[in-house]
Amino acid sequence: MTIRGYLTDTAHFAEMNALYDACFDAQGLTGPPAARTTVHVGLPAGALIEIDALAVLD
Repeated sequence: MTIRGYLTDTAHFAEMNALYDACFDAQGLTGPPAARTTVHVGLPAGALIEIDALAVLD
């Protein structure tokens, strides 16, 4: 699985990480997959964060 996160401000990084971890913990997974986070100023419609994921099922 590949997960990419885009933030508009590095000040949101800690909060995004905490929510990211909580989502996977709530599903009973031992740890979230690694994610790459990038600061990107031009997210659409004033969004503060955007996350995309690519998963391959066997």
